[in-house]
Amino acid sequence: MKRQSISTRINIILAFISVVILVFSLTVIYLSSQISNATERVADYDLPEALNTLAMLEELGDMNSNLLEYLLGEEEEQQEYFSNFDEFIRFRELIPTNIKEQNTIEQVVRLVEGHKSKAISQVFEVYSPEKERKAANEINNLIINVGKPLEILLDEMKDEEIADVGSANDPQDVIDDDLPGVRFYLELVDEAGDMLADLDRFVLDDTNAKKSFFNNALQFETYLAQLKPLEQKPQEIIRINEIERLFGELKSGGANIFEEYRTHNKISATKAIDDLEHQTFTQAEKVLDTLSDNARREVKKSMAILSNISKNISIVLIISTLLIIGLVISMIINTRRTIFIPLAQVTNAIEKLRRGERNFELTTYNRNDELTDILSNLEQFQIELSELDGLRDNQQKIQEELLVERDNATQSYQQLQETQGKLIATEKMASLGTLVAGVAHEVNTPLGVSVTMASTLSSNIMHFLTDVKTGVLSRSKLETFESESIQSLALLESSLQHAAQLIHSFKQVAVDQTSSKRREFNLLDTLNEITQTLHHKIKRTNIHYEIEGPKDIYLDSFPGPLGQVITNLFNNSMLHGFDGKEEGAIKIRFNLLGDEVRLLFSDNGVGVKEDSLKKIFDPFFTTKLGKGGSGLGLNIVHSIITNLMGGDIHVESRIGTTFEIKLPLVAPHQRESNHE
Repeated sequence: MKRQSISTRINIILAFISVVILVFSLTVIYLSSQISNATERVADYDLPEALNTLAMLEELGDMNSNLLEYLLGEEEEQQEYFSNFDEFIRFRELIPTNIKEQNTIEQVVRLVEGHKSKAISQVFEVYSPEKERKAANEINNLIINVGKPLEILLDEMKDEEIADVGSANDPQDVIDDDLPGVRFYLELVDEAGDMLADLDRFVLDDTNAKKSFFNNALQFETYLAQLKPLEQKPQEIIRINEIERLFGELKSGGANIFEEYRTHNKISATKAIDDLEHQTFTQAEKVLDTLSDNARREVKKSMAILSNISKNISIVLIISTLLIIGLVISMIINTRRTIFIPLAQVTNAIEKLRRGERNFELTTYNRNDELTDILSNLEQFQIELSELDGLRDNQQKIQEELLVERDNATQSYQQLQETQGKLIATEKMASLGTLVAGVAHEVNTPLGVSVTMASTLSSNIMHFLTDVKTGVLSRSKLETFESESIQSLALLESSLQHAAQLIHSFKQVAVDQTSSKRREFNLLDTLNEITQTLHHKIKRTNIHYEIEGPKDIYLDSFPGPLGQVITNLFNNSMLHGFDGKEEGAIKIRFNLLGDEVRLLFSDNGVGVKEDSLKKIFDPFFTTKLGKGGSGLGLNIVHSIITNLMGGDIHVESRIGTTFEIKLPLVAPHQRESNHE
């Protein structure tokens, strides 16, 4: 029977689900790209065209309104007209240039530019509301300051003439003087009023007002000339001169108004505005309306496309969801039938076996899959458990033996811990023993030289005294004795000073290592003192060491344990690093990094194997067991650095071995007592 893996069936269903999700994703990506294109077309082309053509149409209407309001005397509408034209051009620039209606829009722009040119030449340069207001003001001033005083003066003189009629009791005087005077004054009043009326008519665009004004002025002059001979009294002559002066001002003022103000200019400007409105404005408005309608239709079309795409996405989403739900349901049913029901039987069987039941029948399936294998194995396990039941009689004895072995193991572990403590103390004393051996070895040389020189000097003195007593002392013997004595004393003094210096250094190191007390110390000086105690180990070898670092680094820490660390690392290099090598170098380098010291202890020996690096700080781990290695040296180093001095230590082995030690300038205070 062909094997049907459960995972294969599940993977097939998951593959179907993945295919559905992939098809759905690709469809959504495609439809999303369609939405993006349609949205981009609406946002970048259709909407800007629709909105800005409407704005251009609004600005064009405002320009036409500006012209009409300009004719009504609102002079500021001229500047507003140009501002609206600038806005019109700005809205045109906001329309994309690569649309199909580009030529039509350019045609509209040319029409509006022609509208602007005609407005300037036929309206703004022809008609000025300011001149119209000025003419009206001048006419008003003439009426108030000239016309009214003239009429009042004429009325007064007319009334005086009427009152004076018949005062001389001479009928002929009445006929020749009084009655003509009254008539002439009445005519002058009438002509002056007509002249003022002509000025008003002129402002109201009466084309005959100017001619009538000057005709009435001529009549006024004629009547005034006929009146002058009749008025010969001094008071009358003065008034006649005043009348003549006021008339002259009225006539010259009217002439100025006729000269400066042209009523036909407003008519021409009005006609030009009417032509612009019915021709250029109407044509441009029609084109812009068409463009705006087309753009709106394009927007509606694009929105309809977006709506259809959205509906398609919804349909795809529904179909994909239904397919995924169907596949998930089928997966759940298949999983329940092929996995969960058999697993429940397996769990039930295991529970029965756990309770000690053995005589039950396991359900088998006609499927070649993993759970069938589990049931078969479980059935075999049931048989094996039945066989194991026969061995339960020996279980108690085995347990008792295991308890005895456990007690023995516990006792051995306690002994091992005690032995470890003793070995650590022994390691510390061994370090001190190494120090003492170094003292003995290093001091022995200068002391031996000193003893030899003292013995030589004593022998020379005895020979010298003998020669003195016997009287055989010669000058040459005296000079020889003097020279040899001076050399012997100098060598003796040098050897004794060297021995004293060594003893002083050894004493400081010994005090530090035996006390483990913290103090402030110079790192370079302390390292030099420590290495002096180790010099005897390499004295007769080709191995040398060097120390590099600043002279001004001070630590508030534990110089004794630090010496133990350096001694153990030094011994580790000599025992392991230079095993089988006749020459080599040990370097101790240190520098300051912030508030801690970074110290590198390295040698160019054989190095450490990679599988040993991970265990190098473990207690009792050594590659020289029984050959001088206890396996505690580096474990003690790690404990001192991390626990007592509050630092960190790492090791790497590439060319030789390098230990990287980081120590704080001030060691943690709470750890001193723990170490002691």
